[in-house]
Amino acid sequence: MKTQKAIFHTFLFILFLELIGMWILLIPDEIKNISLIKASHFINSFITLILLVLIFKSLKQPDLLKFKKPEPSYYFIATILGVGFVFFQSILNIIYYQEISFNYDFTLDRLSSVSVIASIIFVPITEELFFRNYLLRRLLEKPKPIKAIIISSLLFAFIHVPFVSLFFEFMDFSFHHAYIALFGGLIAGILFYKSKSIIPSIIFHVFWNLTSYIS
Repeated sequence: MKTQKAIFHTFLFILFLELIGMWILLIPDEIKNISLIKASHFINSFITLILLVLIFKSLKQPDLLKFKKPEPSYYFIATILGVGFVFFQSILNIIYYQEISFNYDFTLDRLSSVSVIASIIFVPITEELFFRNYLLRRLLEKPKPIKAIIISSLLFAFIHVPFVSLFFEFMDFSFHHAYIALFGGLIAGILFYKSKSIIPSIIFHVFWNLTSYIS
């Protein structure tokens, strides 16, 4: 896959995400409630994952949904990297914010939210299937793995840029999430390339998100 095609498919993926999220706008205000709004991220994430799987199946390319078992050591490596990356973010934040801050408030209370559960389970699987098992796998068809991993990581970071905040005054625009996602994408990409399996990348992403919410 050429870089231009990877960029185009990423834009299609972003459009895909935005279109799925528009169902909430179709709900009449008189029946729209706080519970439904709070559950919207869970619903969106679940629908996105299901539709992506169906799209991949329709393409009739078995490798897109292939969950090849990696060497057992990669399960441990991916878990440690997922948990450890959250603490490594403190160092990345020093570079980004130009100030030293190590604040952790460990709690399991946030795990009671259905939106958080979606971010820990559905979102990592969806993003890894698209950015690693699809984009990176296709980019790796060229004999330049480092370039392929960097490109897929940059595209992964791009979808974390909150462009929607430019249209709402109450939302702050920041490249911070994209900045962190870039390094997370590099780790996930290397795991995928080294293990020849999408499973370690998903495990890394799940524990990265999980640790982020409880720390």
